[in-house]
Amino acid sequence: MGGIAHPPLALTSKSVVAAAMVALMTAAGPASAQYDAALHAFNREDYATAARQFESAARDGDPDAQYWLGRIYADGLGRPRDPVTAYGWFDHAAAQGHHDAAILRDGLATLLSPDQIAEARRRTDLTATTGNQEAHDLIAAVQRELNRLGYRSGPADGIAGNRTRRAIEQFQRDAGLEVTGTATESLLDRLHVSSR
Repeated sequence: MGGIAHPPLALTSKSVVAAAMVALMTAAGPASAQYDAALHAFNREDYATAARQFESAARDGDPDAQYWLGRIYADGLGRPRDPVTAYGWFDHAAAQGHHDAAILRDGLATLLSPDQIAEARRRTDLTATTGNQEAHDLIAAVQRELNRLGYRSGPADGIAGNRTRRAIEQFQRDAGLEVTGTATESLLDRLHVSSR
């Protein structure tokens, strides 16, 4: 008998989910692989790894990664709690139509000053690249000063990697500053006048 083929009744929800995941991962490509690895680390409660991987995907413009990175900063998971930076990542995701990010961004907006919101946007500026000579020079100067003070930020190469971020965070904690892990002119000024 011809006719319509029916799917087997024994098809479980697990096999449907697995098939859907394989199809999505195959179609999405390498950018999605970074996000998937970050989400896997987050679900394992390896928040430090998740933060690094989400940040890479977030800077590439992935709104889901931006949302999760905002959550990491908002909740202090794998990075110090930082509502200013969280706002910036939620704002990026919301601008791309991420509904949950918009809700969390709007909630944080009631707690932040206009200056903090401007700072959030500066911290998460996606147009800043390692090719930006001013940013590169600032990061290299911060790295030199951190190394001078014994904070071991790695080579003064102008690249704000994880080692540099951790060194900045440790200096900020030791100096009683807001912990952001971000190289700024004011941080450089503070480093110039500090001794260990």
